[in-house]
Amino acid sequence: METVLYTFCAYLPIHLLAYLPFFDLLRFGKGWMAVTVAGNISIHLLGVAWVIAAGRPELVMAVGMAMVPISLALYFLNVRLSPSKLLFTYVLLVNYQNIALGVSAFLAARLFHASPRSLESGVLCLALCALACLPMYRLFRYAARQVYRIDAPRLWRVIWLIPAVMSGIVTIFTGDLPEDQVGSWQFLLTRTSLLLCVVVVYWVLLNALEGIQQQALLQEQLRFEAHLLETQISEQKKHNQLVVEHMAEIRQQRHDLRHQLTAIRGLAKEDNAPLMDYLDNLLNAIPAVPQVYCENPAVNAIVSHYAALCQEQGIETDIRLFIPSQTEQISDAELCVIFGNLMENALEACGRMAEGKKFLRLGSRVHLGLLTIIMENSFDGQVKQEHGKYVSRKRDDYGVGLSSIQAVAKKRGGGAQFEVEDRVFRSSVHVQI
Repeated sequence: METVLYTFCAYLPIHLLAYLPFFDLLRFGKGWMAVTVAGNISIHLLGVAWVIAAGRPELVMAVGMAMVPISLALYFLNVRLSPSKLLFTYVLLVNYQNIALGVSAFLAARLFHASPRSLESGVLCLALCALACLPMYRLFRYAARQVYRIDAPRLWRVIWLIPAVMSGIVTIFTGDLPEDQVGSWQFLLTRTSLLLCVVVVYWVLLNALEGIQQQALLQEQLRFEAHLLETQISEQKKHNQLVVEHMAEIRQQRHDLRHQLTAIRGLAKEDNAPLMDYLDNLLNAIPAVPQVYCENPAVNAIVSHYAALCQEQGIETDIRLFIPSQTEQISDAELCVIFGNLMENALEACGRMAEGKKFLRLGSRVHLGLLTIIMENSFDGQVKQEHGKYVSRKRDDYGVGLSSIQAVAKKRGGGAQFEVEDRVFRSSVHVQI
């Protein structure tokens, strides 16, 4: 009877602590969980009582080992989590229980000269678990959260073996020692130090898994940014083509319109002075040659497009660019992603200004194969940053345009920086060309 009571006191805490962190993941509710826990403990107690009644107390440990697969099966049934993850957390509990059992057996032998499976040892184990309940619950809750937060199925299928093998070895070699050995300081130090090593292994594994998860998230973010960049470059190519074709068409129309107006002026009567003055004003208003900002046709088309929009909105522009017509390290589409996003953001920023001077200053130079682009534009002074990134005013998320600029610059061996000073937004980009 004493061994049965010991078993109840020693194994009740682990069954309760095993389920506490997973109350929000129970498959059938708390009632069914309580029934299965009670049934599990009852089967264990009946098994212990049977071997004691049969005169085979040396089989008590074997009964406990036989209960492990039953307990795990009920654990898997009750909690909606993958078995491999539950195994990882369950082994941590077994390790904690073995520490409590070892300390209680040592104290029972020292204080009461009782056997490791005496009622005194069981009560001491229950008391130790009660005293350590809150910190152990917090530790196990942290471990459980880390475990079911990290998604790595192939890793979880094998990683539980590391602490399981270590705990198993400690249990087999120190789990059934006589009273004189259990009461020695050597037993206490050996068992607790070995089991604490298992706790350290858990701590290392959890931190390593968290690092793996963060690395996976970073890789996923990089893949998303790369896909976004490829999409934007593809769309930018189409846009570049349309802009170039549009500019060529406008150039042709200007050329034709100039000839048409010249012909009309020649046919007009000289005595109609107002008509002649009107035609002269129209001819003078048509620029003979579109403004050229740089040698690169694609970049020039993009810059000309946004410069015209700036002129329409009354934004003062100062654009001085040097960009070769051909570049080896970076494509025209990628250059247009940089200049297009820079000027589009500046145009939108100036458009949101209710007062003050609106301006855009853009310049670039090439030195030792490095293209440096500097742009300053006015804005209303309202800016929001999170984790060192600027949040878009158009959507509750990080600015896609700035991220695209940084991605292109990083891809081409450079970088991009964005700074705010008073009501001036400054962008600095450098890339290998």
